[in-house]
Amino acid sequence: MSRMTTERPDPAGDPIFYFYRDVMLTGGDATRLYLIRHAQSQGNTGEDLTTGDPDLTETGFAQAKRLGERMKTQKLDAIYASPLRRTQETAFAIADVVGLDVRPRHDLVEVTTGRADLDIRKLPEAEQAEIARRVVEDGTWDAFPGSEGSANARKRVKTAIDEIVVAHPGERVAVVCHAGFIQTYVSVVLNHPSDFVFYPFNASIASIRAKGDRRVIWRLNDVAHLAEMGAGWKGIS
Repeated sequence: MSRMTTERPDPAGDPIFYFYRDVMLTGGDATRLYLIRHAQSQGNTGEDLTTGDPDLTETGFAQAKRLGERMKTQKLDAIYASPLRRTQETAFAIADVVGLDVRPRHDLVEVTTGRADLDIRKLPEAEQAEIARRVVEDGTWDAFPGSEGSANARKRVKTAIDEIVVAHPGERVAVVCHAGFIQTYVSVVLNHPSDFVFYPFNASIASIRAKGDRRVIWRLNDVAHLAEMGAGWKGIS
C-alpha cells in the first residue's frame, strides 16, 4: 500500500485532489495505459465473418487516422498491438503520427469464443437461445461453446498487461487490442465476476493507470476524437 507524502497541498490547487493523488495514482511514476479497441473492421460490418482476420473498413481507416492525431497529444513511449490485421492497421495509423514502432504481441489477441469460421448466428435456434441464456445468467466467456473460457482469458490478459507495465514504469503506453480483451481486463481490475461489464466501441480508448499491484480506471469508451465524423461513425459497430 502506497504512503501519502507529507508535503502541504498547493493552496491554489484542489485540496481534495491532493488527498486523492496516491489512491488515484496521479503521480508521474505510474504507468499510463491506453487500451484501444481497433477501428471498425469488415467483421464489424458483416463483410467478413469467415476469415477471422478482417481488414479495416474505409470508415475504420478514418477512425484510425483520428486515433493517431489524438494519441499524438499523449506523448506515447511505446505502442503494442495484437498481430491481427485490424489491430495492426489501427496501430500503424497511430505509429505513423507519433513516430514509434509497433510491437506485436500474440497474447493481445481477442478472446476466443469458438472457431473463427463459425457464425454463431447461423446455429440452430435452440443453441442460440442457450448461449443467450448463459451470457445473461453467467456473464462469462464460458457461455460460448468451444471458447477460451473465462479463467484462461483473465489469466492471459492480466499477464500480458502486467508484463507491459513492468517493462514501462512511469511511461505512457498504447495497447491496441480487441473488445473482449478490454472487457476482460476491466473486469479483472474491478474484480468483477462478469466478463461483460461494458461494451468498448471501435476506436475507443480505455485509460488505466498502473503501479505495482494497483490499477486505477481513469476513463472508459473515450471516443472524443470521433465526435466530428457524424453519420460515418456508428458507436455500436
